[in-house]
Amino acid sequence: MKKGVLLFLLSFVWLLSACQSSPSEKVADDVKSIHLMRNDFTDVRPKSEDLWMWQEYEKKSGVKVQWEEVKEFGEKKNLILSGKLPDAFYQTGWSNDEIVKYGQQGLFIPLEDLIAEHAPNLQKILDENPIVKKTLTAPDGHMYSLPYMSLDPMSGGRTVRLYINQNWLDELSLDVPRTTDELKEVLAAFVASGEGREGYYMPSGWLAGGLEKVLMASYGLGTGGRQAMGNMLFVDEAGQLQLTINHERMREVWMYLRELYAEGLVAKQSFAGVDDDKWRADAAQDKVGLFQWVDPDFIGPFGPETYTPINVIEGPYGDKTLYTEPPVSGTSAFIITKDAADPGLLLEWVDYFYSPEGQIFAYLGEEGVTYEVDEDGHMVYIDEILNYQNGPQLGAFQWVDNVYGGYFPYAELDQEIRDRAFGKEPAVYDDVKEEYMPEYMLPTFMATEAEAAELSTIVTDISTHVEQSRVKFITGEWNFEKDWTNYVQQLDRIGAQRLLEIRRQQFERFNQD
Repeated sequence: MKKGVLLFLLSFVWLLSACQSSPSEKVADDVKSIHLMRNDFTDVRPKSEDLWMWQEYEKKSGVKVQWEEVKEFGEKKNLILSGKLPDAFYQTGWSNDEIVKYGQQGLFIPLEDLIAEHAPNLQKILDENPIVKKTLTAPDGHMYSLPYMSLDPMSGGRTVRLYINQNWLDELSLDVPRTTDELKEVLAAFVASGEGREGYYMPSGWLAGGLEKVLMASYGLGTGGRQAMGNMLFVDEAGQLQLTINHERMREVWMYLRELYAEGLVAKQSFAGVDDDKWRADAAQDKVGLFQWVDPDFIGPFGPETYTPINVIEGPYGDKTLYTEPPVSGTSAFIITKDAADPGLLLEWVDYFYSPEGQIFAYLGEEGVTYEVDEDGHMVYIDEILNYQNGPQLGAFQWVDNVYGGYFPYAELDQEIRDRAFGKEPAVYDDVKEEYMPEYMLPTFMATEAEAAELSTIVTDISTHVEQSRVKFITGEWNFEKDWTNYVQQLDRIGAQRLLEIRRQQFERFNQD
């Protein structure tokens, strides 16, 4: 055979083989692909690409995810934004101010029209729950992110409640306290009943975020809900937004806490000296009379059997209000970037998790694989999950994603379903009623860039002043008769009135149809 003919034949064979893809290559060509960036959880569970849930969802959706998991994401935001962006950020922490800023800069894209076209499950939620849409809408009228949310006020850690030592109540023949006066009496009886027994006791620094806020609701300062209280706001009887921190009722809350502290009914280490490990060790020795959190397991495995929940404490003016959040707990669960090739595909992919089927799949997995249905029709995790050496929650996290860490793009299942999944009897509360819900369920408002720039300094300085003053008033270093006026005047010098002015502008904007 001549050399030229041989070269021609070899070239033809090579060309023919190049035009015929292997079966695996053909599948790869047909599979749609998206690139998502998220926080890294591989210290406690498999990589996302190896997690059963995501492997199964790839089969369901026909979409392959290229997961990029980042450790210490918050410290790397600026560097990440300076380069090629992922298609979307999944379960990453962005503040409202950042969402607005980068949305208006074009790094994050508007989603409202895309949601209407590609995300029917989420659109249904937005249509039926206007507060969700308002919460996600930036001052420029656009939505740049998707929510982590729940429509059940008892679900997803939305409601913080008190837990009181039922064994001590039984021992002393006392009823569960229902008013602030009764609470004080019971705590006094606890402390007097045995050496080493504390009344209210939590790790240092927790008082302000827990007991104080529950009491604020008892004194009429919880009308805006949990997030409003965290932002130092409530709504008065005239429907006007007000600051909590300089109000006469706030003074009364701190006076009540001062009485508890002075009488030894609040642990002396409430402001310094006790970390989580020390607190739990003391709790295991039965030294804790009262604490707060979203569920009793927080204190230890003995929590559910030892402590009775108190959702509402009636205050001196008859106020009874749950310390609970609005439906949206997080506004940055899923953000699509300017570099996304197919934003519609991304929304179609994530919209499943806002459907009833997607909620179950993301939390419980699949019947016969990760959960079984018991004789009463309840979905319960398999034994491998329930008996996991590091606890059932982390056991479930070896299979599914939406049980740990929070802030995923997802609508939480009702708490009853979540409790049943872990083989627990759902908590039954005798003090949760519709009329105890906050009158207004205000989110953290979206700020304009100008508002955000001005508020950053004011809020930081005010928060520092309030934190320092709280300690001084409650411990008795400052006197309420002599020092309260100076405290309020200093708030005004820092910018309290300007803070209120801006918040009222945001409140008005939020209430617009």
